[in-house]
Amino acid sequence: MPTTPLHRCLKLLLAPALVVALAAPTAAPAPSTAATGASTVDAMIDRCFELRRNRPRQALELAEALLADGTLDVERRIKTMSCQGIAAALVGEDARAVAIADRIAQELERHPQLPDEYRMRAVSNLGAILHSAGQVYRAEKAYAETLRIGARIGGKDAVLVQISMLNNIGLIHADYLDSPQAADGYFQQALALARSIEHESSQLLYNFAINRLRLDEREAALRALDEAAKAADEAGSVLVGLRVRSARLMLERDQRLPELIAALEGIRGQQSNLPDPAGEAATLARISVLLDAAGQPAQALASAQDAFAMASQGHNPQETYQALQALIDAHAALGDTRAALEHAARMHRMKLDALRQQRLDMLADLQARNQDAVSQRELERVRYEDRIHSLKEQQSRLLRTAVLALSMLLALAAVAFGLMQRRRHRQLRVVSERDALTGLANRHAATAALNALAVQRSRDDARHVLFLIDIDHFKQINDTHGHHAGDAVLVEMSNRLRTACRPGDLVARWGGEEFLVACADLDPGQAKAIAGRLCEAMAHTLETADGTRAVTVSLGLAPIPFFDVPPEDHLARRWDYALRMADRALYAAKEQRDGWVGYWGARLPDDATAEAVLEYPEAADGIVTVLSSHPREPARLRAQSLREAGAQL
Repeated sequence: MPTTPLHRCLKLLLAPALVVALAAPTAAPAPSTAATGASTVDAMIDRCFELRRNRPRQALELAEALLADGTLDVERRIKTMSCQGIAAALVGEDARAVAIADRIAQELERHPQLPDEYRMRAVSNLGAILHSAGQVYRAEKAYAETLRIGARIGGKDAVLVQISMLNNIGLIHADYLDSPQAADGYFQQALALARSIEHESSQLLYNFAINRLRLDEREAALRALDEAAKAADEAGSVLVGLRVRSARLMLERDQRLPELIAALEGIRGQQSNLPDPAGEAATLARISVLLDAAGQPAQALASAQDAFAMASQGHNPQETYQALQALIDAHAALGDTRAALEHAARMHRMKLDALRQQRLDMLADLQARNQDAVSQRELERVRYEDRIHSLKEQQSRLLRTAVLALSMLLALAAVAFGLMQRRRHRQLRVVSERDALTGLANRHAATAALNALAVQRSRDDARHVLFLIDIDHFKQINDTHGHHAGDAVLVEMSNRLRTACRPGDLVARWGGEEFLVACADLDPGQAKAIAGRLCEAMAHTLETADGTRAVTVSLGLAPIPFFDVPPEDHLARRWDYALRMADRALYAAKEQRDGWVGYWGARLPDDATAEAVLEYPEAADGIVTVLSSHPREPARLRAQSLREAGAQL
């Protein structure tokens, strides 16, 4: 019997490698071998699209088998590659997905005679592949092209495609570009189009509601979630319905924490059975938040870790950011400031990478365009206004954004990172910032870490300790040898300080030539040992063109809380009070330099005040213990002033 292309297709459809997937309970039955020609191939292509969401690996195998036959016409070939590309992105093969998208674009360019209805869907699939693979700039361009084709065609089907494209563009701005205000405009336009044809999209309403939460518009989000729940029930969309219930539970908070956690655990189990990795990741992150609020930080950390692992399975940026924020909060609650800062830095890098990739894509697109690109877009805008009156406002915004981005990209590139980072500061509870010269945490990051450290209780026989370090004669180094020598000293000091400290210690450049170290759970003996070790480790010899110069430091230390058992609301419990005492100790140490002084508060008596002790710590006999590496008190602390201070205390 001869082997025809049709027979080969049937053989591939029934191949043993695909039997399990085709026979799975949730799968549609395989096409009958009695089917002939194009109808059998179409059935196989439809089967590929059925498999791509929940069984993407099997969808890839079926698409490869179809394409290997070599007898598909151009329309079926593009449709098969569309299934192949999205499946590749879903299994994490982004480079392969982008290569498939490039081949689809080439096919569309080589065949301009393809009908508009077919081209519209092919370009929308092209955008979906690029979107799934993280190529958001190219994806947005494909979605915009789909909108243009749909406007030219008209009719309900084209409007449905336009609604989907506006929704996808909104997701790009919300998920990748961190611009919920812009995303809200696209979602609003999509909803207006949907209402114009009396179409209710539960997924669109859900996306709109979640974006409203990012804009802190809780009531609008609740209304949208109610509409999404109703639409999901009517459409039988279990996936969206579960996502809506998960989000709504966090908004209402009308149950006790254990009941809320149990309800979310039930939703998470159902999402796992679907499966819905992105929805499950969001639910796990919400469970982590509630466990943290319930005083179970260890369980909150485990749930946040599961959420991050689940979100990382695919391109789910918002769920990934949500999981990372839960990890940050859980580590902070456990007192692991370093881990919290590492996760904050990871989130920071992810968002920066997305912005950097978009900028590179925009630059490449700018180089590929000819000199009359602006005038061509203006002609397109006029054509859109003539044909799509209902999309006039949205099209104008797109064109203004494109023109502004193309004309001002190079000028804004230098400040793009700063603008994005400012947005992060409003969103992150724990901010990861590094000093540009030394690579240590800067003052802003150190302040956040100290806030977290101050709420941690230390052992009964120990306290947290602040060490404030100042480089001796630093101004002379700058004035004599130049600022480059001063910078070299700062870098060397930071490296030595980083090496001398323990992995869990906070090490920061506090400002100028001052460094700050915070250590948890030290008794006075340990604090003195660390102070001596830091002074010794940071002392070194500076090599200059004029010869060598010894570089030393002075150090002041004080515990948090400063006094042994201050009242709960007493200002001496705060780290900033300890910092002021450490600064006083540093001032005393600099009287002789190349050494350290520490003030260690005992129980505060009723007849003394924290402010008085702060002004005259050396005079607070029995209240403050003076620790020092010097054999005698600093010269400036005259006995008379101490007696006068003691009288005040």
